[in-house]
Amino acid sequence: MKNKIISAVITLILGVFIIPLFIGYTYSIAYGIYGTAFTAPAMLVAVVVSVVIEKYSKNKKVLIMYIKHLFCALIFSLLFSLVNFNIDTFKDTIYLSSLMGSIYITIFVIFDYLLKSLNKSNGFG
Repeated sequence: MKNKIISAVITLILGVFIIPLFIGYTYSIAYGIYGTAFTAPAMLVAVVVSVVIEKYSKNKKVLIMYIKHLFCALIFSLLFSLVNFNIDTFKDTIYLSSLMGSIYITIFVIFDYLLKSLNKSNGFG
């Protein structure tokens, strides 16, 4: 659980700098802060879902675990888009939330895996 929380924090910090690359015409850190403000509560859900995925998955291969995490992130993005439904902006909302969710979950899974590997190699895992 500790690795997942650390991974979530790292993901949110990196997200501040990565998300502006995909939003707007010019790079603005304000977009990253704005995106992270909306993503932070979702990362709490991601940590819980990640624990559940790891606990109940029979296949613990990294790629399979990543696909499961990505699938959950895309479902969450779809739900976010439906909650914020506006017929005029739905396509943009679903595109941006899916893109951001995919980026964030990829970073999260990478750092979770790296921390887990680091802890095993140091004898802590």
